[in-house]
Amino acid sequence: MTVLRSANGKIILFAERNQKYAKMKIIRGGVTAPKGFLAGSTSCGIKKSGKTDLALLYSAVPCMATGTFTTNRVKSGSVVLSIQRLKKGMPQAMIVNSGNANCCVGRKEIKDAIEITGLAAEKLAIKKESVLIASTGIIGRPLPVDKIKKGLNRLIKDLSESNGTNFAKAIMTTDTVYKEIAVKINIKGKVVKIAGAVKGAGMICPNMATMLAFFTTDAAIQKEALKQAFREAIYDSFNKITVDGDMSTNDSAVMFANGMAGNKIIKKNGKDYAVFLEAVKFAARELSRKIVLDGEGAARFIEIIVKGARTENAAELAAKRIANSSLVKTMIAGGDPNWGRIAAAVGSSGADINPWRMDIYFNRVPVMKNGTGTNASRKPLLNIFKKKEIEITVDLKSGKESSRVWTCDLTEEYVRINAEYET
Repeated sequence: MTVLRSANGKIILFAERNQKYAKMKIIRGGVTAPKGFLAGSTSCGIKKSGKTDLALLYSAVPCMATGTFTTNRVKSGSVVLSIQRLKKGMPQAMIVNSGNANCCVGRKEIKDAIEITGLAAEKLAIKKESVLIASTGIIGRPLPVDKIKKGLNRLIKDLSESNGTNFAKAIMTTDTVYKEIAVKINIKGKVVKIAGAVKGAGMICPNMATMLAFFTTDAAIQKEALKQAFREAIYDSFNKITVDGDMSTNDSAVMFANGMAGNKIIKKNGKDYAVFLEAVKFAARELSRKIVLDGEGAARFIEIIVKGARTENAAELAAKRIANSSLVKTMIAGGDPNWGRIAAAVGSSGADINPWRMDIYFNRVPVMKNGTGTNASRKPLLNIFKKKEIEITVDLKSGKESSRVWTCDLTEEYVRINAEYET
């Protein structure tokens, strides 16, 4: 994708497959920017801090929807229920609690999720099956159902098209900043908006999405087209990031499309679909980048590129092994340009490589060529490792396939945050 920004950083142009350009603009509003979406938030006492911990996303009409969830065999009851309901119908609302994972407390997890969503549906005057649920927080504690039920009236009363940012704030746990994005595109003369909000800073290395991610659009689109676009966007964004190599029990990513933009229905693989797809991909990449930048205790953002691989799988194996290596991540945290740790990570990845052909670069400065160190001057390398963003490139020179992964360094602060998580 070709991306060009205007001087104020707000206008993005991206290339379609036919090399023509379509205009896309970043706008305000988060998940409530698309027509017909409202959001609300409140504090119901799940978090000891008293910060908002209950959020609601609502569409004026039922939605086409698609989702992808954790591949962890240990799943929150909230995840299980949402998977079931997405398969059956057209959801209209999503309730989210933070501070409690609703996981590893037995079958009560699903019962509690059903009870909460049922009461929310009753108060919203919609079908109970049309309310999904997501949870995030500490594992092994029952949901405080009574507190949540008491908070529902305040939550629904707070519903507003101006509360997108408040929604993004209410779903946070160890996040230090809220994360949202909204863009608008043009589909045959109709303005179509796409938006998203995510929560995530740790336990990030899923094989599907990451933590909690919610996307909205007012596009009219076929369900299969929506599923395909979301699947491609997830693969190219949330599947390409890692903070600590650990997968959550609650990872959920859901996209709602209510059709209220009034555009001609988008079908798979058409010109309109290409425009829509690139916008969804852009939004997902921006949000996944925000997650890595907010990695628990992180000081540096790292882009790892492995190219010249025989297969895409080999490139991805090598890139993810580098990104998840504690030795690599602590090396970067310490500002030490020890390229040998990169070489060792690639060699242990299981990828089919020829070590005598491998090149390694730090921000395009060659530190290893054909399996041998280049004796690059240490001072420029130390300066590279003082930067907030570092690019590591590995060229295997064995084929044409490549992969890109985003990660962050591993600091003492990460250990402190996770050692004290329950308190």
